[in-house]
Order: sequence, then structure tokens, then C-alpha cells
Amino acid sequence: MIKLSNVSRAFGSGSKVVPAVRDVSLTIEPGSFVTVVGASGSGKSTLLHLMGALDRPTSGIVEIDGKDIAKMDDDACTLLRRLRIGFVFQFFNLLPTLTATENVALPARLAGQSRATTQKRAEELLERVGLAPRRTHRPDELSGGEMQRVAIARALMMDPPLVLADEPTGNLDSTTGATILELLLGAVEAHRTVVLITHDPAIACKGTRIVTMADGRIESDRPSPGPSVPPAGAMGTMTSSNA
Repeated sequence: MIKLSNVSRAFGSGSKVVPAVRDVSLTIEPGSFVTVVGASGSGKSTLLHLMGALDRPTSGIVEIDGKDIAKMDDDACTLLRRLRIGFVFQFFNLLPTLTATENVALPARLAGQSRATTQKRAEELLERVGLAPRRTHRPDELSGGEMQRVAIARALMMDPPLVLADEPTGNLDSTTGATILELLLGAVEAHRTVVLITHDPAIACKGTRIVTMADGRIESDRPSPGPSVPPAGAMGTMTSSNA
């Protein structure tokens, strides 16, 4: 699903060039759960942005579903992100003036789907993540954990085969973080591909594979020593039409 070949990304110009990702080659197979770890500034978030077509490489090739994103125009990249990729960010990125249902439905509304269709699907997703009673609440009326669950529901709105999560538990307590992790594991169980950035070694071990970044490069790429499937009963209802 994702293939990076000798990918580099630098910011700035001239004497002020700052390399963020350096000559990275990486393939991520469909249905896998890959965790990316490394110190702050190691290039993790830049790598994720490249995988999600939120950014383009300075050199090298990024392929998503066999398509080189450097050869796609902005409209094509936007369509790819909207239909094929779900994003979950550390700071939620919810629109403050919209309700939980409206935030979840937003990707489908932007894709031109009807309000009736999108509202029904959004409410179903909020029920799956345990937030049906909070569907009319706006972000400032929700806890951090609730906002992250809304963000995950929004990421699944278009039933994407790929979910990219950047420190989704970073601002949450351990109990709430465990709930968010179960939701993401449920997405893997539903035959989606998940790439998750984390600083938490315990969370990193939940994936099928751990990629360690250092100074913009892949320092190691190894199978996870820990369990890679959800505990019994964890989000068993999060099914996918991609299954």
C-alpha cells in the first residue's frame, strides 16, 4: 500500500536547509499495524506526512496504492487523502463550531455526499466509539479523550483502507490512551492498515512492526515482540467494507 524509495525531505534553502527525512526506503503492506518511534526531531511526523500525501519529498519516490504522489496535482492528492486515508492527530484538529456529528461527517460532506446520508453514518460511528450521547456536543464541551474518539470516528468516515495516527495518545491519561489504542487495534482487525507514531514503548509493542527513526533515518525496522491483535471484545463491532 505504501512504498518509499530513497525519500528525503528538507526544509529551508541555501545555508539554512534543515534535513528532516534522509534517504528513507520503506514498504508497508496492507493490513499491517506499524508503529514509528524515535526522539523528538527524529523525522517521525515528517515521514507520516509524506506517507499521507500531506507533503511531497525533496527527492525520492513516495507511492500510495502504486501512485507516485510527486506526479499527482493538488486536486488528485486532495482526493486521495479524502477517499483513501484517515488521519488522527495529537491535537484532534476538530472544528470548534461544529458538533461531534458534524465533525465526523465533514469528510463526506466535503466529498459531496448528502446531509442525510452523512449524518446517519456519522451517528453510527459515534455509537461505535461510545459517544452516541455526546453527538450534539461541540469540542469545548468534550474531554480530551472524547475529542480523540471523535477524531478517530472522523478518520473512519470514508471507510479508508489506511489510517495514519500521529501521537494520538500523547495528551491523554493512561486509561483513556488505552481506550484510543483499542479503537485503532479495532481498525486493524477490520483489515485496515494503521501507521502510528508514539513515544510510548508499551504502545509501540502493540503493532506488528516497529520502525525506529533517528536523525531523519531509519535506525531499525523489526517485528514487534508484543501482541498485535486487540484483546477479546475490544471494538469487535468496528467492521469495514474493505474486509
